[in-house]
Amino acid sequence: MIRSADVVKSIAVLLLCAGIITGCGSEEVSNIDTGMTAIEELNYTGALEAFAAATEAGEDERLILRGQGMVYMAQLQYEEAIDAFVKALNLSDGVPEELDYDINYYLAAAYYKSGRLDEARAVYDAILTLRPDEFNAYYLRGVVELESGDFDSANTDFHTAIDLNKGDNDMVVDIYQILAAQGYKEAGREIISECIASDSGISDYDYGRFEYYLGNYESAKNYLEQADKGDQAQITLFLGRTYESLGDYNYAISLYNTYLDKNHNSPNIYNQMGLCQMKMERYAEALSSFQAGMNTEDKSILQTLKYNEAIAYEYMHEFDTASSLMREYISLYPDDTAAQREYEFLQTR
Repeated sequence: MIRSADVVKSIAVLLLCAGIITGCGSEEVSNIDTGMTAIEELNYTGALEAFAAATEAGEDERLILRGQGMVYMAQLQYEEAIDAFVKALNLSDGVPEELDYDINYYLAAAYYKSGRLDEARAVYDAILTLRPDEFNAYYLRGVVELESGDFDSANTDFHTAIDLNKGDNDMVVDIYQILAAQGYKEAGREIISECIASDSGISDYDYGRFEYYLGNYESAKNYLEQADKGDQAQITLFLGRTYESLGDYNYAISLYNTYLDKNHNSPNIYNQMGLCQMKMERYAEALSSFQAGMNTEDKSILQTLKYNEAIAYEYMHEFDTASSLMREYISLYPDDTAAQREYEFLQTR
């Protein structure tokens, strides 16, 4: 199955979006900085080597442990990650600092990824005891509760997160997507409807994407076509997807191409155009779109594009190439169980 580039902010994604805390205030690049850069480049061996060098150089031990924990998480070594984060927290002087909250968020993510949902929830409980207005903690605790099967608690926490962070319509969309992915699409639509009813200052763009997720495509089209402010890439993306939902694939592709003629560094648009071309069974064109997206400077959805590249080859019946690419993909993203199943299937072709 090909994949959209919708950013559903899972626990790990939210943590990475929170920003990187580094180890020194000088302009000189530290070993810790080098390690964090290596993590961003998926060079985990290099990251661990940099953190080892940081230890020898006497750099900040808590930041070293934090970085090592992040590497272990990326390598699916969740128990090792938990151990590193706990050690880092134990080095605290007892007065909670920003770094303590940051590490606690990572610790909760490690518990979540390892399936220790009760312990993940307990970390968010502890954060909220000290910071009762921490909307991210409510949001992420809701994710854990939903995964645990506790819809009522999750729904309450999602509403609290929205109330504490009014006007963040990106979060509203993320919550909708999380609920929809877990089989609660109607609950997600109720949240969107409540947001529309309670906020009179919603932009045409936000109205458009809200209507898109509510399934009101004609209304979504009208709002998006009159949207003249904000992220033009996102406006184009949702408008094109709306035309796709209305069955007008050719016009959607014309929108994507018009945007890309002037804005080449737009991997999300290349990916969506590829998805549209796949629906039209224009697989070679889709492959070219995915590869063009991979060649942009923006690597934010490189994982999605790599996966879709392999699937495009599969649909073109080039199974050896598809299998080879999926094997490479799994080596970079080993926690993608759907890709592992896809690889097993490709090996039988």
